[in-house]
Amino acid sequence: MRAILLREHGGPEVLQPADLPVPSPGRHQLLVAVHATSVNPVDIKVRRGGGASRPMPIVLGYDVSGVVKACGPDAGDWQPGQLVFGCPNLFGPGANAEYALLDGRAAARKPASIDHTTAATLPLVALTAWEALHERARLRAGQTVLVHAGAGGVGHVAVQLARLAGCRVLTTAGRPESIAFCRNVLGADEVIDYRSGDFVARAHDLTGGRGLDVVLDTVGDDTFQRSIDCVAPGGQLVTILPSTPGDRAPLLLYRSITVHYEFMGARVANDLEPGRQGAILSSIANLVDRGLLRPHVSAVFPLAQVADAHRQIETGHTVGKLAVTVA
Repeated sequence: MRAILLREHGGPEVLQPADLPVPSPGRHQLLVAVHATSVNPVDIKVRRGGGASRPMPIVLGYDVSGVVKACGPDAGDWQPGQLVFGCPNLFGPGANAEYALLDGRAAARKPASIDHTTAATLPLVALTAWEALHERARLRAGQTVLVHAGAGGVGHVAVQLARLAGCRVLTTAGRPESIAFCRNVLGADEVIDYRSGDFVARAHDLTGGRGLDVVLDTVGDDTFQRSIDCVAPGGQLVTILPSTPGDRAPLLLYRSITVHYEFMGARVANDLEPGRQGAILSSIANLVDRGLLRPHVSAVFPLAQVADAHRQIETGHTVGKLAVTVA
């Protein structure tokens, strides 16, 4: 099968075409003919050598939309020919290839109202946003939520999910097109331009000095630490990055702020109720088919040009997601 292989860490140029054997599905797995995948920040991180150490070579690509070709003996009710979307194991081979493996328990039927290219941009970011807001922060209607980088992959789904939950949604953005997207397309209640002002001060202004019930940090480092200052007493701070509170830790204690770390890859990698992710993806597909949730695809690249998609992500100027067509 055609694939794009990572044999060494480095820049986008290290992604090279290769011919690999078609994998065989394991006990709970589906063999999927990949129609499309996408590029996420985790692809960039792994390519550069960040995160957990992994043996080379590596096939990146941690979203997939395609057609089931074969099923493992305990893959559930799946049948060859069904349309599927989901995330390959983030510590295993990805979907930058003609065939990929999915855990059948953690996958779901592709939304019927969108094509494979659009569907492939959803699984990783939708699972991350859903788990962060609903399973970590226990989001409730009427709460005030801040989603950092609302125009990004996780951010633009999180803003929509928080609005659907009946929350007042604030988000941060830094470029005119991102600000306009968050306000006019996503419908955020408030868009904070973090380049022209202090998001902490603005968050307090917008909540009458009380602070925020929930903050979803998709940026990390200084943004994570400064976010602690705008969480209300008893509030929730969720990060999708390995950030540390540093000297802000006492404030977490004295204000009873709960910090959650969200890594959607943990469920499949550690066999932690992977079926829960299949249920979440089914709910996501239902929202999409009802017209309540819209993934935004800003550009589409063929598999042979996936390195260019990596370069685009590295500019930091991508709105929504980048898709990669395979079939």
